[in-house]
Amino acid sequence: MVSMLALAMGVSACGDAKSYAVPDRLCGVSVEPALLKPLLPAGEELKAEPRYVGDDEFPGSEGALRCMVTVDGKNALYVQEFSGQNSFDVLEHARKSFFDRNPQKIKGVANAVVADGKFLAVTPCGNGKKNHLLDIDMNMPVGEAGDLRDELERFATAYLPVGKKKMGCEQ
Repeated sequence: MVSMLALAMGVSACGDAKSYAVPDRLCGVSVEPALLKPLLPAGEELKAEPRYVGDDEFPGSEGALRCMVTVDGKNALYVQEFSGQNSFDVLEHARKSFFDRNPQKIKGVANAVVADGKFLAVTPCGNGKKNHLLDIDMNMPVGEAGDLRDELERFATAYLPVGKKKMGCEQ
């Protein structure tokens, strides 16, 4: 009986393992694997596929990048960046749009919020351009995502300057 229980526990523990390599780039943007790893689910295969979006789909946008990260074919993380955006108060927007995720301003980035499973920032782009928008969504139940708020904030704030540079913004 004990050996059957140990075997069952071993099988479930294996189900929580990440057998894929955590990448150091997501859709052409350098990332720190140690910061990305906690945001990803267990599984066998990770893919990060870019989805570039032009001005036709987002009028007024100078450029956009969408990066869908999947694990075993299921959506895990969705990173969207847009340049040429008008500024808006992200906390006010978050309180209206995803109030159920408990959005809170973060320290270190003037116009950014972290919420359960979501990060949103609108920051100056430089070069005389409008603003850069970074929107990251984790695809997991809000309660589980709430346990990863600090990890999401660390990943997003490290990603932000690298993503802005990739989108043509000055530092």
